[in-house]
Amino acid sequence: MMVKEHIKDLIKSHALRERPRECCGLILQDDQNTQTFPCRNSSEKPMSHFSIHPGDYVRGTLKGTVKAIYHSHNSSNESFSTNDKLHSSNHELNYILYNTVKDSFSLFDYEKNKTFFYNRIFEIGKSDCYTVIKEHYKELGINLADEPHNRTDHTWHKRNPALIQGLFNLNKSNPDLPIFELPPSSELKKHDVVVFEFVKGSGPNHVAVYLGDGTMTHHTRNKYPCVENLNEIYRRKIYKIYRHKGL
Repeated sequence: MMVKEHIKDLIKSHALRERPRECCGLILQDDQNTQTFPCRNSSEKPMSHFSIHPGDYVRGTLKGTVKAIYHSHNSSNESFSTNDKLHSSNHELNYILYNTVKDSFSLFDYEKNKTFFYNRIFEIGKSDCYTVIKEHYKELGINLADEPHNRTDHTWHKRNPALIQGLFNLNKSNPDLPIFELPPSSELKKHDVVVFEFVKGSGPNHVAVYLGDGTMTHHTRNKYPCVENLNEIYRRKIYKIYRHKGL
């Protein structure tokens, strides 16, 4: 997908008007023209996140076919978040990012990123909840340790309930990976690793990454990895929280 210069100009103008909030909007195609459709940012943290207002999205679809979604960053960060990539791939819509500090544009083309790890089906020990953690941190330039135990079936946590703790204790022992443990009642920060105990007394049996804005990414059985709200039901099942000191 090529972003035309007049579209870039419109996105840039929108971003500068909204600064220091992140702007967001749609790229629409009708029978004759490609145009932008600015939307309201309904995120609870609009300075660092965006969420297109549902009503604006619906109004946009009445004016043309949605071809892409755009938003802005007002820091030096020119990279798409994990959340951006997931939504782009799941909705089959390209994402455009304008950085107001660097005056630069970036494009995430979902068709060229078919191998992105969120397209993997669940397979215990190969593509599961810990894989999501590793891939998320890898994108941040942090390589977590490989798993020290074999996990080949869905009863692994019953046979070895200390596995998840062991993984992060192993990471904590590496001086280059300063990961520390927090109690389950701690206030979450973006990139925190959340450990769950889904059945009380069974020990830790699932992990997720907190993405901020009340959302998390994780991978459960018989599903693809996803982003969803860390709602009250999930919060009651938090066992421990791990945080990297550099994030």
